Amino acid sequence: MENKMQRKNVIILITLMCVVGTCMHFVCDVIPEGTLRNILANIFPANETSWEHMKMIWFPFMVAGIVISIKYKRKGYFGGFVVGGILAILVQIGLFAIYESFTGTTVLILDIIFYMGDMILSALLALVLSERKWAKALIVWIIVAVIVTMLIVYLTYYPGTGYVFLDDVGLAGIV
Repeated sequence: MENKMQRKNVIILITLMCVVGTCMHFVCDVIPEGTLRNILANIFPANETSWEHMKMIWFPFMVAGIVISIKYKRKGYFGGFVVGGILAILVQIGLFAIYESFTGTTVLILDIIFYMGDMILSALLALVLSERKWAKALIVWIIVAVIVTMLIVYLTYYPGTGYVFLDDVGLAGIV
């Protein structure tokens, strides 16, 4: 069995990550308010804040890292995708901050372009980073992934007051 991803598998993986992440955007929109929606809000964006949209990056990165680590029997893939997911979130927040400070609002086409570009470049970077020795310290990356996931869930219910936690009408958290 080949233990390194072939180019077509990389393309399929990144395409799936982008499609799944994009579809995640709409899950809480179609579920009526209540307990189920609140549970799903741990993984799917619960509102239109920039922070909630980071779930569309983090969770596809984690699933991809787990799946390809198991499929190709390479611990470094998970570490690479944890780091890639964190970097993708930081880049996305930075891009949002820069362009929203100039436009004063969100622009859907820019959101989509930045999201897709960030997902593609960060996934490619994750694959490169997975070759590094430090990326193979699986237990460290599992702990980091659990901490980041817990932070994302915590901030769903107890968001900060900065711009990334507020939507266009000033709401934050589960609304």
